[in-house]
Amino acid sequence: MVMPRPPGVRIERVIDQPRGLGLVETGVPCFFGLCERGPMSEPVRISGLAAFHSTFGTLNVGSYLAAAIDGFFLNGGDHCYVVRIAHLFEHARGEIATKASARLRDADKQNTLLISAASEGTWGNHVRVSVRHTESAIQTFISVDAHVGETSVTVKSTHGVSRGTLVRIHDDENATYRLIGHVEGRVLQWSDREPLERPFRSAAPTLIDPVGFDLLVETHQTREVFRDVNLSRQSPQFVERVVNGASQLITVTSLDPHTAVPGNFPMTICDVRLDGGTDGLFNVAAQDFIGADLGPGNRFGLAATVDCDEIDLLVLPDLPWCLTHSSGFKTQKDVEIVQQAVVAQCEQRRDRVAILDFPQSTTPAGARQWRRLFDSSFAVFYFPWLVPSTGGAAIPPAGHIAGIIARCDRAQGVFRAPANEVLNGVVDLALFLQPHDLAALNHDGINGLQVFAQRGIRVWGARTVSTEPQCRYLNVRRTVSTLARTINGGLQWVVFEPNAPELWATIERDVRVLLESLWRKGWFRGATVDEAFFVLCDARNNTVETREAGQVILEIGLSPLRPAEFVTIRLTQEVDVLAREDGA
Repeated sequence: MVMPRPPGVRIERVIDQPRGLGLVETGVPCFFGLCERGPMSEPVRISGLAAFHSTFGTLNVGSYLAAAIDGFFLNGGDHCYVVRIAHLFEHARGEIATKASARLRDADKQNTLLISAASEGTWGNHVRVSVRHTESAIQTFISVDAHVGETSVTVKSTHGVSRGTLVRIHDDENATYRLIGHVEGRVLQWSDREPLERPFRSAAPTLIDPVGFDLLVETHQTREVFRDVNLSRQSPQFVERVVNGASQLITVTSLDPHTAVPGNFPMTICDVRLDGGTDGLFNVAAQDFIGADLGPGNRFGLAATVDCDEIDLLVLPDLPWCLTHSSGFKTQKDVEIVQQAVVAQCEQRRDRVAILDFPQSTTPAGARQWRRLFDSSFAVFYFPWLVPSTGGAAIPPAGHIAGIIARCDRAQGVFRAPANEVLNGVVDLALFLQPHDLAALNHDGINGLQVFAQRGIRVWGARTVSTEPQCRYLNVRRTVSTLARTINGGLQWVVFEPNAPELWATIERDVRVLLESLWRKGWFRGATVDEAFFVLCDARNNTVETREAGQVILEIGLSPLRPAEFVTIRLTQEVDVLAREDGA
């Protein structure tokens, strides 16, 4: 029953509830490597190995990217990003990656369309293009006589005709072409600068047909057909609008020739191949991986991931391949330069960790020497290389490790060290490590991989390459980074709010609720909340000076869990007292 109420203002008390901070997704790597095709220097989200091959093809030069991504998904990865790397800029000499292309000519032999492969690579040289001119399936007729000088006609139906459509107006004797500028009811209008030169009678009859052409694109595996496209930029069927973005094989560019319509349409051709595509693989240089940040839409290499906040792991499995196959990598110093750049990005952002690989022929002593080039809690190394179950030569372990990290994150959380986990998709190791090798590697912050008779091949370490004791463990580093990402994203609403005690109390409450919930799930040490963490956001750290500067200071202290690396078992054998006395 609805109670009658007089008009007026009513005040209802609402209890302000915590907004809540939700944990960000973790275990999302970005792989940088060599591909057959696909977008260049652009992070592409991939949800499986089949999706990777569909987008980036299959490169048969012995590189490691595909195997690393396969290992990621075999070991529990859910999705990742891939950035294709190739030699793009000519600094000295050598082949750069280019797109295959072809120019199509019109009736006056003028270039009218530029067809380019969707991405760089020799794969584009196998793309075939055909152009067909067919009668339109849509046809109508005028219902009112059209006189000389008129710029519109009344038709029976406007189905299939819209602004920008090129139409042919014709009877048994004459034909003319007009670009429709406006459709109103059953009236088709065009530019006042193109009046009719002769009359058309409705009784003739006078027919009106949309005019276009069909574009066919093929490879040995794929066929795409784009019907009734045209060269009018105002038309919904403009060839660039229809093809670009929809085609997996090509992009088109109208060259706007001065030929009168419809003579500017490309001539009929059949199976014309694109050419000129190059891969730029065997002279990839360190700078191609490092890239450059030239602003939005113009970022290359590592800088391509600047705007992708979902990524928290970086993997470069093809660096060892480049060292032995690319003329752009002269010495191991080039690999070090790239890896240092990766670590520098992680340290600058403080929300990513680099999983780095050693060169292929590295020995335990060589691995320890290489690791000493780095000192960061944002980088990890694993040794040795893996022999995949698919057969073939050994591969770097970083992709498989990224999958294990993602698996542990989903099963428990980033606080759980990604170690003592089985490596799936692996049948052997490139090198069997003795206990003293594992001890030396672990001491230097290198995570060993070990074969156990009844337990399979497992990850046997969880250390970063930091020399600072508080930053020694990977799970500790990632716990702090994940909470920083979560709190940073969850407190964006604070910006421009009144900087007052009410705001500080709300921030402290929301963060405390998050941390207490994580403590109850086992993220932190401590029998009580006070032992596990503290949160401070009040007048003690938000002084008059900081408030005048427009700052809100939030201090958080954590007691993260560290893995149990060394388990000591003490066995005590009790001696029979009577037997001892008898012996005496």
